[in-house]
Amino acid sequence: MWILVAVLLATAVFWVRNGKASGQWILEGYPPWSEIPSYVWIASPEEGVYLYMVNGEPQTFLGMGYNPIYRDLSSEERAANYHRDFKILCEAGINHITGWDADKGYEQDKFDELMMDIALQYGIGVLMAINLLPEGNYRDPAYVEALKEHATEKVLRYKNHPGLRMWGVGNEVLTEMPREMYAAFAGAYLQIIDLVHDLDPNHPVIYREAEDLFVAAIKRLLERRGERPWFLYGMNIYSLELERVLDDWPRNGFNRPLFVTEFGANPTWLGGRAPNYVGMWRMIRAHPHFALGGAPYVWTTEGPEPGDKKWGLMDGQSIPVDETFEQLAQEWRREPDNDGRVCPS
Repeated sequence: MWILVAVLLATAVFWVRNGKASGQWILEGYPPWSEIPSYVWIASPEEGVYLYMVNGEPQTFLGMGYNPIYRDLSSEERAANYHRDFKILCEAGINHITGWDADKGYEQDKFDELMMDIALQYGIGVLMAINLLPEGNYRDPAYVEALKEHATEKVLRYKNHPGLRMWGVGNEVLTEMPREMYAAFAGAYLQIIDLVHDLDPNHPVIYREAEDLFVAAIKRLLERRGERPWFLYGMNIYSLELERVLDDWPRNGFNRPLFVTEFGANPTWLGGRAPNYVGMWRMIRAHPHFALGGAPYVWTTEGPEPGDKKWGLMDGQSIPVDETFEQLAQEWRREPDNDGRVCPS
């Protein structure tokens, strides 16, 4: 028995160490010998086909941009709200939540152990943000070192939590950054993501940006300074350009999958908000070989950003503001990931 276990473990280590050369894996690292910490990577069993792997099982990224502000409540009140929200999300078929930090100047909520512990009870993993400011002075070595210290503190705190899925290092930073800062930011960004990966090789790093505006620039940067197969791309999109981006993705030479980390349908589009959100989700799922899932923006109208009033799917009591959430949930529940899924009562 123990000989068989040893052979299986040795085989697993061999594939993880050597699979990159054979084309089987694009993310390096070592699987844990237990469920803690979680282990997340991208498998590529054939060219142009990617699988999002969580603890050895393929998953679809069924996400939700999660933005409520519970930080001023007591731990008991926060816990009660998380149980309410995550039960709704679990029953809708969601298995990930995405978060921010002090994004775009707006103070976001706590993504901490309390929230992650409760999310995990409902089968929900967390994309944990590490904030980078568009207005930051990335030419200043002291500023960059401070960012690295912050990243180190956060990674060491959360890297072994079984609910962690990815590190979201930066969100729409380039979109709002002055062009003259691009070169300095590129160098600083590579330092930060390399540090994050060195500290935690068990979880990928993902950069989230508006549509595909900077994909070519990021691709060139990685080509010049190392492939970094553990680095992933998340697209935030609020237009029907989604279909064009998805159709073009296999031809962009980036050679990695796509996560649609934010998407939203304008209520003024023909047909109304709910069918357009559903239509965007179906566009994503029509490209399953490389588009590994998506997260609608956003959970509640009572989030920190003014635009949340427009994009929120729930009110401050987590009651749907219209039929959009339920129509999306009907799509999510049909995903194979949710076959036999049981949510805590």
